Amino acid sequence: MFDLLPLKRRSMVPNIFSEMDDMIKKTWFDFPFHNLQEDMDINWSPRIDVSETDNSLEIVADLPGMEKKDIRVSLEDNLLTIKGERKEEKESKDKRYHTIERRSGSFYRAIRLPLEVEKDKIDATFKDGVLTLNLPKSKEAKEKVAQIAIK
Repeated sequence: MFDLLPLKRRSMVPNIFSEMDDMIKKTWFDFPFHNLQEDMDINWSPRIDVSETDNSLEIVADLPGMEKKDIRVSLEDNLLTIKGERKEEKESKDKRYHTIERRSGSFYRAIRLPLEVEKDKIDATFKDGVLTLNLPKSKEAKEKVAQIAIK
């Protein structure tokens, strides 16, 4: 029967799958303190930004509540690894928790670098829960970039 409707009118026909999806989202998101995204994260993982300039790569990782001594950074075969552990805070027996969203435990992030860097000139700083890595490009990596003239 729906095949007889003009094409423009087909979009007005209710889509049962869309309605079911809306109902599920409404159920989850209307519940107090619930964050569906957190349910999808099996383990916590710091959020990172990777950017590039003409001379270096910069990696910034958010590691709130951590100390420098709990973080390990290594580089092997162009694979940069950031790992560590955020200690769990002691729960008080006097408190009733309504929600616990802050994650604790160990994490592991591995980033395949797109180019060679000078390993002996890598600069790593950690301040106010933010790890910043500056990885200078190697001379060979800088030379591999070819500017192509447009005719």
